[in-house]
Amino acid sequence: MTEEKRKMGRPRKGEGLILSKEERKEHARKLQIMRRLEKKERQREEVVPVKEVNVPHGTSEDLESQEAIRNAFRTFFYKPFPWQARALDLVRKKNTTAICSSNKIGKSCLGANIVISWAIGYEPWNYEDKDSPLAVEAGGDFYRKSSLGIKPPVNIIITGEDWKLHIGKTIVPELKKWAPAGWYETKKNEQGVDYYWTWNNGSTFTIMCYTQDDDLFESFRAQGAWEDEPPQKSKHTALSRGLLLDGGKTLMTLTPLKEAWILDDIILSNRKDIGVVDGLIITENPVLYKEEIATLHKLGLNDEQVSIYFDRLLYDDVEKKLPVTDKGHRAELFVEEIVTVEKHEGIGELKLLKFIKDIDPPDVPPRVFGQFKSLVGRVLKEFDTNIHCIEPFIVPTDWPVTVMIDFHLSKPQAISFWAVNKQDMHYLIEEVWQNISADEIADNIIRKKLSGYRIEDAFIDPLSKGDTAYVRNMLGTDIKDSFSIIHDKLLEHGITLHVASKDKDSGIKNIQTWLKGVNGLPVCYVFNNCGRHLYEVMRWVFDDDGKPSKDSEEHFMENWYRYTLTGANYSNYQINPLPAQRYEYGTKNENAWMGV
Repeated sequence: MTEEKRKMGRPRKGEGLILSKEERKEHARKLQIMRRLEKKERQREEVVPVKEVNVPHGTSEDLESQEAIRNAFRTFFYKPFPWQARALDLVRKKNTTAICSSNKIGKSCLGANIVISWAIGYEPWNYEDKDSPLAVEAGGDFYRKSSLGIKPPVNIIITGEDWKLHIGKTIVPELKKWAPAGWYETKKNEQGVDYYWTWNNGSTFTIMCYTQDDDLFESFRAQGAWEDEPPQKSKHTALSRGLLLDGGKTLMTLTPLKEAWILDDIILSNRKDIGVVDGLIITENPVLYKEEIATLHKLGLNDEQVSIYFDRLLYDDVEKKLPVTDKGHRAELFVEEIVTVEKHEGIGELKLLKFIKDIDPPDVPPRVFGQFKSLVGRVLKEFDTNIHCIEPFIVPTDWPVTVMIDFHLSKPQAISFWAVNKQDMHYLIEEVWQNISADEIADNIIRKKLSGYRIEDAFIDPLSKGDTAYVRNMLGTDIKDSFSIIHDKLLEHGITLHVASKDKDSGIKNIQTWLKGVNGLPVCYVFNNCGRHLYEVMRWVFDDDGKPSKDSEEHFMENWYRYTLTGANYSNYQINPLPAQRYEYGTKNENAWMGV
């Protein structure tokens, strides 16, 4: 093929040129030189303080050349934010990873770099030792294999909300910003959007829009999917089926403004094949955060005042973590009171303040805190499934187990079994959520004791003492209340039934303290097979009056806070043995048994 024909056969400029073999080699050679120089500099910085390193500046032409290479191979120089690094680690381990965060935090940046690494088969920003089983050789260097774990060529589906704005103005520009120049070519659709990408190793990107028919999402066999912003459930399900045969992966990056199904089916599902990164607020973009701090310092605020500014900017109530509703008014007024009038113009340079001012208050939770609106004001924000949710283990027989019963007349009974070890660490080890009678509640607890649990005390909702009128109305006869039925049965097996405390405020504070722990080490954990507890703890929220909402499902949460009020600890249940006696045969010791 002549040079002229070869040029004619290329896509137009801006459509992603695929370079000739010679051109790719030259680019690779320059890139390799830059990467090795950068690697050496990084190694020197680990040993020698930065101020002592003598880095040559080079000519302006050299610097321009280096900058051009960086721009052409930007993904090789990608440096993940701390939260992005955590998310990437989850992508490696899980089939589906959902990143639920605020706006302006770098979701699209992370998504673009991950799918690029999937396409080329390795993480170009992540060096790996050549002897590592995770290493992939490329251009003479060794990199970590991609988090997809499937060797190219692979087919990747990328989805977005609409062609012109979301896909055309956000996703495609972000992909082109990071994708190595000359490694791919693209085709445009009728909307003028680069919707189909072919990589030089045979991998492909197919970009789709949520406005397209569900049938189109059904027709693909792919190895990876990136869903940017919340998809409809039908389209997510269709894509999941297309990934099934090859064990592909799904990456979801979203601000939780809609598609409520994601909350129950993904975020709170507790499925072992799903990883969730949530609770990411806008200040976890270190670039934006540091810029805001620098501007505040420039205006004259000290570190303590900066901290107060962020509290007022983000929260109506810092202690309860209730999102701000005044559109940044208190924060702006605070700054105005500190800085001189001459510097008031500089307040307009505060980017995060402007962002908050432009958001409607109802949208602050999802756009600033990455929260679903239904979960605003969670009672136990300290609870983290990655920390407090653990694998079940066999409970030692000397650990005291306390039973908590939230009694109901017309709902399933909620029974929790809490164990405490010698270090007074508390573990939720089992739960019962069934429609059973008072007799059956007692039988269930007795069986647990006979199976090896050291149960001596149980606590029940005070409601159980007042249910006789309800039963008489139903049966027209005199009958013992539920408390008495359970109490009498348990007593025969050495278990004492008590009426639980209803001091909810103190109980909640106790749980929060336990979850935070001492020196960052929690003293409270939940077995991960206690699904009902995990369901409720993520949905237990405060109402508008700052009280735990009566609309929340909180049956096991009632048990939890009441358990903290029982004072259960290991030492209370230990029996101190009598002092040892020496009995000597044939002596005149009056304490000897023969003497007696």
